[in-house]
Formats: sequence, C-alpha cells, structure tokens
Amino acid sequence: MSTAVFAQKVNVDWDRNADFSSFHTYACPAQGLWNQRIVDGIDQQLAARGLSKVDKDPDLRVVYSKSLKDQKQVVGTGYGFGPGWGWGWGWGPGISTVQYNTYITREGTLVVELANAKTPQLLWRGSATATISDNSEKNIKTLDKALSKLFKDYPPAKKK
Repeated sequence: MSTAVFAQKVNVDWDRNADFSSFHTYACPAQGLWNQRIVDGIDQQLAARGLSKVDKDPDLRVVYSKSLKDQKQVVGTGYGFGPGWGWGWGWGPGISTVQYNTYITREGTLVVELANAKTPQLLWRGSATATISDNSEKNIKTLDKALSKLFKDYPPAKKK
C-alpha cells in the first residue's frame, strides 16, 4: 500500500488596520504532548520576530486549534478489455475488468490566531493543512515546516 504525500496548504489573513509594531509580548497556554510542541513552535516563530512571551498582561493572546480527519481516496487500476464480439474482431462491446483500491490518509489542520489582549479584536489568523504520517519524527518536522510557512510574512507589512 502506498501513501499519497501532499504539500502543505497555508492561508493567512489579518486586520489591515492593525499596527503590529505596537505589540511586543504575548501569552499562549499549553497542555499535553502535541499541544506543547505546537506552543513551542509558535514561541520560536514569535521570538524570531522580536516578541517576548509573558505570563501577565500580554499585548497579544495566542489561540490555536487543531483537527484531524480521514481522507479516503479510491483508485481504479487494472483497466483491460476482454474479447470482442459482434461485427468482427475489435468491434462491438467488450468485457472490461477494473480493480479498485481504497487508501485512507489522515489530514491535520492547525489554526493559529493572534488577538489583541486589551480588546476582543482578532488581528491575525493563519491555517496550515498537511498529511499526517505514522512516523512521529516526520510529523514534528511537518509541524515545524507548517509554522515556519505560517509566520513567514509576520508581522504583516504596514498599510500604506
């Protein structure tokens, strides 16, 4: 059985009126193994962009969600034609054989949101979707790559 590999799909949106240069701190809680990996990855991305993680009175609140779903793919193989009959060889209806294989892949989506901690205003939102592997090390690399892509252009360029 082979597993299909898909590129990560990343989407980002933000408040075009927000002044991201005024934000310097953030808060982001985590519990659990994968939650901690996600928060650690977010921490690395935001620290690389000059933000500091604090426990009290942050400028930004970081919220994330994750989901998994199974993707089913049906692939037909072994197309072939049997003997023909009717108006001579090769003419008329024939018998066809097809084999179908079903492949199930697990797809994971991570959504990261940054909100103004002083108001309930959502400022920035990014999502990344990728195929999940049975290999934990590979999934950690996929997570790191997804977060890198999400925060690639953060903070957004100032509105002109």
